Amino acid sequence: MTKQIATLGILIENFDKIPEVNALLHHFSDCIISRLGLPYEKRGIRLIHIVLDASSDDVEQLVENLNTISGITAQAMFF
Repeated sequence: MTKQIATLGILIENFDKIPEVNALLHHFSDCIISRLGLPYEKRGIRLIHIVLDASSDDVEQLVENLNTISGITAQAMFF
């Protein structure tokens, strides 16, 4: 399957779910090129930006899995 470059934005509103997010990201770690975590205290959220080199199926699976976690929103963009 052809790999693509993708960016993934993750919005964390429920900090108790961070271990679940990290576990999922660890599962896909072989596809991750870069990861940047940003606390945004003013709004009471955390943001994670991921750059991936992965198949569209893998990226879509990761997004779907993240979006099933309460208080977590994920969205991807392909290049």
